[in-house]
Amino acid sequence: MTMTPTRRLQGAALTAFVAMTLPLATAAEPDPFDDDSLWDPPRVESNRGDLNFLATAPEGRVHHHQNQITLVASSLDDGWVTLRQCHNDIDRVRRAQIVYNAAKTRDIEIESQSNIGESWVEGASVQLRQIEPEAELCVRARSQMLRILDDQSYVLENGPFMRRYLDGYFPMRVTVSVDWGDLGLTLAESTPEAQPGFEVTESPDGVVVEATFEGRLKTELRLVNGERP
Repeated sequence: MTMTPTRRLQGAALTAFVAMTLPLATAAEPDPFDDDSLWDPPRVESNRGDLNFLATAPEGRVHHHQNQITLVASSLDDGWVTLRQCHNDIDRVRRAQIVYNAAKTRDIEIESQSNIGESWVEGASVQLRQIEPEAELCVRARSQMLRILDDQSYVLENGPFMRRYLDGYFPMRVTVSVDWGDLGLTLAESTPEAQPGFEVTESPDGVVVEATFEGRLKTELRLVNGERP
């Protein structure tokens, strides 16, 4: 489905988060939520897609996209992981959808929501309607995002993450938290590398990436068995 104008937020198993400001399908009675004056699409200056990390967080509320990824022993064989994905401070728009890669996503379910009039799973997507200020949504799914390399190391791929409206890209915050428990993995390298605005924190049983940026961000975490080579 193509609609204009749109604002896209992408990442992980996520293919597209599209916020639609065009009228909804015609109903028998006028829908008060079709009044564009009720909604607040981004109005700040944006860039054109070039990745720019922000060492200082922008003022005001910024959409926060959180991914909690859990690996189990079978993940190292088939690449499937458990994904819990939360969106906080979604832009106040009339209607939006989160579209997933149908070939690599299973068992999508809405775990919780607040300040959203309606939400439902439709195929490989989550549909949202009447998004109010301070809206939050959490979704659970299974995702095949771990790639097994020939040297028996692994790459966990996420993205591209973006907060897009029309042709502009706006600031957003992304957290990727990976838990591999007692599988004995170690982070060998990250792409991009750690830098201001892109923090990578390691622990014996996982890693956390925190990014504040504008533009398009794709991350890769290469994991190895045992200690870092």
